[in-house]
Amino acid sequence: MAEWNQFYQNEDEQQEEEEAEFSGGDYKASGRDSLVFLVDASKEMFFKGEDGQPSNFDMTMQVVRSVYTSKIISSHRDLIALVFYGTEQSKNPRNSFKHVYVYHDLDEPGAKRVQEVDALRREKGAQLAAQTMGSGETSLGDALWCCANLYSDIKLRLSHKRLMIFTCRDEPHGGDSAKDRQARTKASDLKET
Repeated sequence: MAEWNQFYQNEDEQQEEEEAEFSGGDYKASGRDSLVFLVDASKEMFFKGEDGQPSNFDMTMQVVRSVYTSKIISSHRDLIALVFYGTEQSKNPRNSFKHVYVYHDLDEPGAKRVQEVDALRREKGAQLAAQTMGSGETSLGDALWCCANLYSDIKLRLSHKRLMIFTCRDEPHGGDSAKDRQARTKASDLKET
């Protein structure tokens, strides 16, 4: 029986060596993947589409839910956050950014988070979002800065840092060049880090 185990053990080692050669070496990803969803909560996001199409906000929440569920299944140790900007209410670390609402901090996904995202979907979800956060002034620069702070507060080693912005507005600041410049500067800073 011992001879049989030795035979298959060597075969497994040989297969692992071949896979390492094929993949280009013994590269191992160190750290966790992270993703921040930055979602526009302006009134335009809640407008229904033509012919009963779902609103942009509802479609965004469907995407967020899909990513949460796939992360739970495939890589539950990764970190995900959900942040709204352009809100009336403010809720973020140290409440230093107006009109930015951190709905989920950067943390591992779970069933509770999926349920909370589900609560933001469809007609009832739009009403809940309006009651909880409301729609207010927009400062994309502040929202990006808040996301940078979420990353800086994490003490874990992160292999990837991603930020996805969902909006339906090409000009989020309505032509305010100072706010546009601030947002571009912060986006450039985030890209460098």
